Parts: sequence; C-alpha cells; structure tokens
Amino acid sequence: MLFGRGGASPAAADRDRSRRHDAAAVLGQRPAAPGAPPGPVNLALMTAEDLERRLAAFFGRRGYTVWPTPARGDVGACLLLCRDDQGVVVQVKRWNAPLGPEVVRATLEAIRQHAGTLRRLGCSRIGGLVVSTAPFTPEARELAGGSGVLLWDRQALEAQLRADAAMQSAGRTPPG
Repeated sequence: MLFGRGGASPAAADRDRSRRHDAAAVLGQRPAAPGAPPGPVNLALMTAEDLERRLAAFFGRRGYTVWPTPARGDVGACLLLCRDDQGVVVQVKRWNAPLGPEVVRATLEAIRQHAGTLRRLGCSRIGGLVVSTAPFTPEARELAGGSGVLLWDRQALEAQLRADAAMQSAGRTPPG
C-alpha cells in the first residue's frame, strides 16, 4: 500500500542503505537530504521548487529514499521514491487551474520512463502520485483511478503537511 504504515525490519534497513549506494551509481547523484524546515506551510507563497523540497523532506521522514529528477527532460517526474520494494514516481504541479487527464497520462509516461531505474534499485511495485495545489477534473480522477495513479489536490496536500508539522512539533516520528 502506497505510504502505508509499518516499520522497516533491520534487513530492510540494510537493503535501503545498500539501495542508496547503488542509486548514486545508477542515477549519478545523491538522494535528497530529508531536511525541509517544519512548521506552517503557506502554499500560496511557495514556488514549485519550494514545494518539491518540502515533499522530498516529507517522504524522507516516512522512510523513503528520495531522488529529485533533473529539471530538464524530466518527462513529468519531479521525485523518485523508493522504500523496500515500493517505487513511486511523483509529479508536482503548482497550478491554480484544474488539472485534466493529460497530467495523469504524463505521470504514466514518467512511470514507464523511470521503471527501469526503480527496478534496478530493488523496487518491484511501482506506482505514481500527482501532487497539486489545484483541483483535478473528473476526467483526471477517472483516468487516475483506473490506472493506479494517486492524486493529491490542494486539500489533501494541506492535510498531509499539517499532520506532518503536528507530528514534528510533538517530537514524534511519522509512520512509515
């Protein structure tokens, strides 16, 4: 289950450390450091890059190894996530207008483009997530539902970030 609960076993932690080392060679870069500042988030003031950094830290705190994709030629992907056998291609859209099915299609293409990399990193279950500051059209939701791509609109994103900030301020570790 994407972003499900459950702790990693020691063997899984060893695999994750090894995967990070292997990923540096496969991707030619280091994973993102999980360190965006906690606290209130005003999405209206954030740039797309700020949002991507916040999400990289968010997923890093949940046990995912996070790799930003190159800015050019990213084929609809902003972040690649990997935890245990689960890989996720994340597309981040900081828009105001409703997003249609073309965004889901771009994410499906990004999954195809990055599936080989995620498989080399040990991910056998690969999915997609579109995170947006805008709503999704009914057509986008229908296509996403049928293809296994998750959609987080502004309301879902704000709820996730609020819960994350509350857990950080309480000094608790978010669920894995």
